[in-house]
Amino acid sequence: MFNNKNKIEHKILQLATYAGKLVLTSGGEIYRVENTISYIGNQFGAKIDSFATLTCIISSIKSSNGEVFTMVERIKSRSTDLNKINQVQSLLASIKDYRFDELKKELQKIENEKSHSLKLNVLAGAVGASAFSFLFKGEKNDFISAFISGALVIILDRALKKLSLNSFFTNLILGGVCAFISNLLFINGLIKNPALSTISSLMLLVPGVSFINSIRDIIDGDLVAGTSRITEVFMIGTAIALGAVFATNFFTRFGGALCFI
Repeated sequence: MFNNKNKIEHKILQLATYAGKLVLTSGGEIYRVENTISYIGNQFGAKIDSFATLTCIISSIKSSNGEVFTMVERIKSRSTDLNKINQVQSLLASIKDYRFDELKKELQKIENEKSHSLKLNVLAGAVGASAFSFLFKGEKNDFISAFISGALVIILDRALKKLSLNSFFTNLILGGVCAFISNLLFINGLIKNPALSTISSLMLLVPGVSFINSIRDIIDGDLVAGTSRITEVFMIGTAIALGAVFATNFFTRFGGALCFI
């Protein structure tokens, strides 16, 4: 049975784990997740030990009377939102200015903050993909092709997330869409090299942040999380490649039927 002291310690454990979960689901490294949890515990006079992986956070606190409370938080989905990670780190830097309830409200505010609008995401994806076409020394038509593919990738990605598909099948479909658009424009004579615009739009799907974080986790000694994350990176890369291969193979076999010009 909890006494008042135990209830306070349990609330500290819940808050610290909540903050760690927010960092992890936003794409943060494992060491950052565990440091966030222990830092909040220390600021409120409690020692919290935690173990985090990509799919789970286990944290425990030892009460003043020797009892140990453990909390397990399952992670069902993750994304990449560096802005949220930055906001959490900024909040922790000034944690002494907040009372317990105020800190909880600020973390909830960060979690519930709306992402950029679909229009802005589509524009950013289109411009990003088309910029890569210039980087790869493409022509004006390659720029337009990559612009269209980039916009469609963002729109489809948002739609597929609502269907709760796993990342492998999502990237398989998106990789196929990138190659499909480029090859469609190629067989109609609108671009000279479908590979260039395909690669430009595929760059939007490359899990660069996850790859860097996996290396960082391994270097920091978080071998389980680092190995899991780098395996996920290779699986996503495989899905992207397979999607592009399937679409390209389709055009190799049946592309003539889609020639409109």
